[in-house]
Amino acid sequence: MYNFILFEPEDLAPFGPLTLLRSVPELRYGIYSNLERTQRMFSQASIGLWIRPVMQADHEERFPNIKINHKAPRDTILLNAALPAWHYPDAISKLEDQEQGVVLKAGVVIAAKTNEALKYSPQFHSLLANLPPIECDGKSCNNPPTWVWDYLNEMTTAVEFDLGLWESENSCLNKLPADVSSLDDRHIYIHNTAQIGKYVHLDASQGAIIIDKDSKISPFCSLVGPLYIGKRTSLRPGTSIRHSVVGSVCNLGGEIKGSIVHPYSNKSHDGFLGDSILGSWINLGAGTITSNLKNNYQPIRVSWDGNNYDTSRQFLGSIIGDHSKTAIGVRLNTGTLIGAFCNVFQSDFPPRAIPSFSWGNGTYELDKAIQTAMLVFQRRNIQISTTQEQLIRSLADDTTPFIHF
Repeated sequence: MYNFILFEPEDLAPFGPLTLLRSVPELRYGIYSNLERTQRMFSQASIGLWIRPVMQADHEERFPNIKINHKAPRDTILLNAALPAWHYPDAISKLEDQEQGVVLKAGVVIAAKTNEALKYSPQFHSLLANLPPIECDGKSCNNPPTWVWDYLNEMTTAVEFDLGLWESENSCLNKLPADVSSLDDRHIYIHNTAQIGKYVHLDASQGAIIIDKDSKISPFCSLVGPLYIGKRTSLRPGTSIRHSVVGSVCNLGGEIKGSIVHPYSNKSHDGFLGDSILGSWINLGAGTITSNLKNNYQPIRVSWDGNNYDTSRQFLGSIIGDHSKTAIGVRLNTGTLIGAFCNVFQSDFPPRAIPSFSWGNGTYELDKAIQTAMLVFQRRNIQISTTQEQLIRSLADDTTPFIHF
């Protein structure tokens, strides 16, 4: 079995604000992050990470069994972490009989292999791109996600693929509770520790529904697949959620459609969350609404790096970075991008691009932002480490467009 290294794309700006405090392989759009998915697919292999140096200490602390930015031994296969892992076997097959080479798609490195040991450096992408090119004509040659919202298109495939891995590790209820109504029971998977309230409706006719360990689904909820509800996540009474992926330890309510919610985020009240991606440690105030469709039905444009971009998407809500909060009744326009550590409380529509460390129309003081993060962590019996605090301070010190888009 080969050694594998997952590397971050050269251009990380399009993956913000979700990657301001996490690496690309940590992004979730299915049951597992792409790192977790790769570890399960290649359980006998050694898997390392090549990530931004600013993330190295944080990752070494959180992933002590993974080599971070270490030298790649000879014959190591390097894999683009932005590409969903179910494409990796095809990319690997193209390199197995080669001493060295690079699999490219539209100039983007999909996978690469060298015939000598390679040290990590922030400029390694140019070294990989100069390897002998290999014809790309299989599944691995699908366009890799180049913008963070591209992962909204991957949710259905990710849930279906991850389900096979998840089933091998978990025990499910053999029979649904009598007071739960359902469509297509064969595609409903409820961990035997999950709690399902009365008069819950589960519709798996369009895709599987997976409710993970120790989750709680309150009475009168409506769940429509494809859908994943993470460990220890709670749905408040009357929640309507469909075609979404929700990480662990979240509290959700109201209406949620076509969205990704990373672990430890809350939307506990009424309000609509549509075609959006939330990072971690986010709290949406009561009545927060995300618009996900323009009145003229035209493709949605976003503001990024001081420029406007056409997403080619008819439906796109908000992309919100870690530790951001909205006040009650906040209305977010289509294609709104919010950085990390923002407090959004404007009475009218807020701007469609809000830089990190924003407090309304002003600036969120760094020490106060860290103090709030500590309090939020303590509510979950977690202590913020010195390394994590330093990463936050590094984020605040960085004034590149990647941060303040």
